[in-house]
Amino acid sequence: MAIARIKSFIDSSIRTVSTPLDRTANLEPEVGIRIVHSPTEKALYVTVIGARHLPLNFGFTRVNSYVVKVKLLPGKEKFETTSKSESWPQWNEEFTFALRKETKSKFGKTKITEEEIGGSKLIVATLYAVLEDKPLIATEKKEADKDKGSSLGKGETSKKDAKRKDAAKDQSASQDSTIGKGGKLLDQFFGKGSDKLGNPSEKKGSARDKIFDKRRTIGAVTIPLDSRSFVSKPVKPKHSSDVSTGDLWRPVRPIASGISGAEDRRENKKGQVEISLCQEKDDKKDGTGRLVLSLIRLRCSLQTMHEQEALKGQLYIKMSVVDGERVTHFWKSDRFSPCVSMKFSPESARVIAENPYEGALKDVSFVVKFVSKNKMGKKVTVGHFVIGADVGGSYGEQWKQALAKPGQQIAKWQAFE
Repeated sequence: MAIARIKSFIDSSIRTVSTPLDRTANLEPEVGIRIVHSPTEKALYVTVIGARHLPLNFGFTRVNSYVVKVKLLPGKEKFETTSKSESWPQWNEEFTFALRKETKSKFGKTKITEEEIGGSKLIVATLYAVLEDKPLIATEKKEADKDKGSSLGKGETSKKDAKRKDAAKDQSASQDSTIGKGGKLLDQFFGKGSDKLGNPSEKKGSARDKIFDKRRTIGAVTIPLDSRSFVSKPVKPKHSSDVSTGDLWRPVRPIASGISGAEDRRENKKGQVEISLCQEKDDKKDGTGRLVLSLIRLRCSLQTMHEQEALKGQLYIKMSVVDGERVTHFWKSDRFSPCVSMKFSPESARVIAENPYEGALKDVSFVVKFVSKNKMGKKVTVGHFVIGADVGGSYGEQWKQALAKPGQQIAKWQAFE
């Protein structure tokens, strides 16, 4: 009897402890947003409250800081928060989107447009991670060396300082002797100072590019501006008519395009692309024109992104037209760093299968590859798929729909196998 009581007590204790642990283990990254609509000011006030449960590292690279970019869609205005280094950052930064805009025409006339709030408008907050320069292993080693250096005795430290001072004196003495000889060696090696300084704007541009190269997209939060969402009053309203959504905490999701066919995308561990297939109309051939495959967007899985980040590899997408067993045409994207989502221009990112006579597309297929290339130049295919007449599943279905509806863009999400 006593053993049974002890057993039931242990089981109940395990249940009460394991439930909170399971919840915390599966928590997703979230971003907090507060939106205030001011009809009097004709503006939206969007406050980025903060974020929580953010990843500390990408692959073997540690995250240095986090940034949130806010946009009103449709629209071109966008704002960005300051960078925060905590995994639970708090910004509380407010951004203003004007709903009443004045535009001037060529003849000097002013046109005023007032945008209304509705479900068709969206606030999109994209969360970025800014990575450190060195891999996680190198960072930890550096920190360990620092700790080891701090544990040295005062005598050893003073000896090192003395050696450094002596070396600095010798270096300054040698520089003075060089300058005393007329500065010929200095001019010979370094030339004029003004030539070597360069353009300050170029330095700023390169530094800015370097910062953007370190950025990785974690995901985005999308909030429709439905009037039913504005149900509360702001804490400190500027006008009596101001309404607020309150504090909205939403999980960060991978970025999707919202184009038709996006609901059919298949989730997998490799990633997926949104592609459009269209058979162009040709009056001379009664609607049997060439077949065009266009790339719209890449959506990479977090697992693949972390793996490629660890390998320090560059990624690219290659689309080929295969006639029989021979590649007739292909298109290859520029290399890019591992990311969650990337958009392409369908006008340039495309391949075309010619259709000169009836039955010419019988042996034609499209091959789409997702390729990684590391620093050593080794190429590895992350995933691929084939679209053609004899292919099953969603790949063959897109082919059949394009041939059945000439002139229409058949857009679908296709997963890499």
